Amino acid sequence: MIAFLFIPYSVSGQPKYVQEYFVKEIGIQRLGEGSGAFVFYSLKDMLDRDSVAWRPVPKQIIDYITNTEACYFSQPDSPKDGCELFGSNTYEKKWFLTDFSEKKYEAEQEGEWYDFDAPYAKHFVHPFREDIPFYSESEKRYKLPVLYQSYLYNNDEAGKTSRPLNALINNRVYDFNVLAIDNYRSKFPDETRGLTLTVKNQSEVRGATLQLLRMVLQDSLWEPRFDSDVYNLETQNANIRFNSTNTRLTVHENYQSDGSRFFIKFNPKEATQPVLTFDKDVTGTSNIIFETPIEDLKSLDGHQIIKVNGRADKHAFRLSGKHQKGIYTLSLQQRPEGFFTKVQERDDIAIYAQQAQAANTLFALRLNNKNSDIFDRTLPRKGLWLRLISGHLSQNVQGKTAPVEGNRKGIQLGGDVFSLQNQDYQLSFGLMGGQAEQRSTFRNPDTDNLTTGSMKGLGAGVYATWHQLQDKQTGAYVDSWVQYQRFRHNINSEEGVESFTSKGITASIEAGYNALLAEHVTRKGTQIRFYLQPQAQLTYLGVNGGLTDSGDSKVNLLGSRQLQSRVGTQAKAQFTFTNGVIFQPFVAVNSIYQQKPFGVEIDNERRVINNKVAIESQLGVVVKIKSHLTLQATFNRQTGKHYHAKQGALNLQWTF
Repeated sequence: MIAFLFIPYSVSGQPKYVQEYFVKEIGIQRLGEGSGAFVFYSLKDMLDRDSVAWRPVPKQIIDYITNTEACYFSQPDSPKDGCELFGSNTYEKKWFLTDFSEKKYEAEQEGEWYDFDAPYAKHFVHPFREDIPFYSESEKRYKLPVLYQSYLYNNDEAGKTSRPLNALINNRVYDFNVLAIDNYRSKFPDETRGLTLTVKNQSEVRGATLQLLRMVLQDSLWEPRFDSDVYNLETQNANIRFNSTNTRLTVHENYQSDGSRFFIKFNPKEATQPVLTFDKDVTGTSNIIFETPIEDLKSLDGHQIIKVNGRADKHAFRLSGKHQKGIYTLSLQQRPEGFFTKVQERDDIAIYAQQAQAANTLFALRLNNKNSDIFDRTLPRKGLWLRLISGHLSQNVQGKTAPVEGNRKGIQLGGDVFSLQNQDYQLSFGLMGGQAEQRSTFRNPDTDNLTTGSMKGLGAGVYATWHQLQDKQTGAYVDSWVQYQRFRHNINSEEGVESFTSKGITASIEAGYNALLAEHVTRKGTQIRFYLQPQAQLTYLGVNGGLTDSGDSKVNLLGSRQLQSRVGTQAKAQFTFTNGVIFQPFVAVNSIYQQKPFGVEIDNERRVINNKVAIESQLGVVVKIKSHLTLQATFNRQTGKHYHAKQGALNLQWTF
C-alpha cells in the first residue's frame, strides 16, 4: 500500500504528557527505538475514521516533537520540515506482534536488477504478506512488506530533505486490502499536502484508497475495496470495478469523465447504499456496466446507484449493454439526488404493435378504390386501375405515455382479365398487386431515447365484382378479393436491431346499393344527380409474424386471424356537363369494428393498442376527363379511443 501516516517517534526522556498521549492512543503498535522504529495500524483502525489512525495530533504534542532532537535531520533553511516523525510507511497487521523469531519474506520493491520479463513480471517478486515482517540480519532491524515507502518528507543518505516522488504504478498488477492511505492532513489539520497515486499502462490494482488526495487512472483497472474515497479522481480510458455490496467509492471534488467505465459485478438491489457518491459536480459521460445477469428485472426499479450532492450533466451516467427481460428493460434515470435504476416497458413494444396493424391494413381495398364507375353501362367491359396512397397515423399503446407515430405509402395496380355482361348485370374478374411500406417512430419522454421501425412488403391477389346495370346508374353490387402479403420488419432501438418477417392472407367481401335520391337538368344542359350508397364490408385479417429476439424473448404480433367489419354510407353528387366531363364530389361516414386489438406479446405478456372501434370520415372527388379516363382523389380520417389516422389516395382508372 502507499501511505502517509503519522508515526510517533520514540525519544528518551519524554515528558509525562507525551508518554500519556502515546499510551492512550491504543492501536499504535511500535517496534524498535530511534530511527529504527516502526509502527503498525490494524486494518480495522485504517477503516475507522474515529480511530487512532485518523485522530488529529494535539498541538501540544506537535510543538514538543518539532522542537526535540527527533528532528535532527532538519536543514537550516527549513528547520522543521525535515522532521521524520511526521511521515512514514506502514502496513496492515491483523494481530498483535508476539513472535519475531521466524524469518519472513518481504514484497521486494521494483528495481532494474529484477527480471520483469518473467512470466509473473506484473507481480511482486515475493507476494505481499499479511502476517509479520521479517528480521533483516544485515540491517539488524525488521523490514515491512510494503509496496512503496512514500514519505511526506524523506531523508536521503546525504541527510537532506526532499519531497517524495508521486507514487506510480506502471504496467503492474497489485492486490491489497488498502492500496493507499493519506491521513496526514487528518493528523495535522493545518497541513494541505497529500499523496498522488498514478496508475497507468494496463495496470490492475485492487485495494481501498483512504482520504487519497489525488488518483490518476490511465488505461488501467482499479477495484476499490471497503469505503474508499479520493478527493480528486482523474480517469482516462479507465475501468473501475465494484466486486461486492460492501464496496463504495466517494469522490469529494468535481469529477469530469472521458467515457470511462464503472463495472458493478453484483446485483444492484443487494446494495444498501449507493455504489458511487460525488460530493460536487459531475461533467462528461461515464458508462455504468452491470456484469451479472439480473433475472428478476422488474424488482430492480428505483434503486439508487449513484449519489450526486452537486450538479450532474444530463446523461452524465448511462447504462451500457442490453438489459431487458420479457417486456421490461432497465435504464438509468437521473433525479436531483443522483442516478437510479428505472425499470419500464420496452420502447420497441410500441413499434411492434403498430406494425402488427400495418401488416394487415396496408393493402386494404374497397370497391370505390378500384372502380367508381361500375354502374355506367355505357363503359367498355374491361379496365385497368392504379392507386397511390400516403398516410400518417398516431397510436397509443397500452402502458406507454407517448404515442407511436407512423408514416405509410404504397402503390397498387390491378386490371380486369375476364368479364361477363348482359342487360341486367356485369361480372368481372381481375388480378392485382402492390408494394407498400411504413416507418414508425417512438420517443420515450423519460429517457429521450428514440426507437424506430420500418416494414416493407408486397401483396398480390385476385378480385371479383358483380353489379347490376339499371337505369340512371342505380343498383346493387358485391365485391370481393383475396391477397397474399409478405413484409420484412426492422426495429432499431438503443439495445440494437431486430428483424423478422410477417406473412399471411387478407380477404374481403363488400356489398352495397347505389340509390338515386334526386336529379335535375339546368338551363345549360348540365345534368345533376344525387346518390346515396349504403355499404357494408367484412374483411379477414390474417397476416402474422414473430421472432425470438436477441435477448432470447419470444415476440409475437397480435391481431391476426380476425374479422373486421365496416358499415357506412356514401353520399355523392354527380355533375354531367354537355362536353362529356363528369364531376362527382362525395362524402362518406363509416363505423369500423375489429374483433380484437392489435398489439404484441413478449414472453406471454401482452401490450395492445386498446381500440376496437373507429369512426371514419371521407371526402373525395371523381373527375371523368374522357370516356375512358377517370381520376379520383380521396382523403379519409379515422379516429378511435387510442388511434388517429389520416390517409390520402390518388386513383387512376382506364377502361377499354
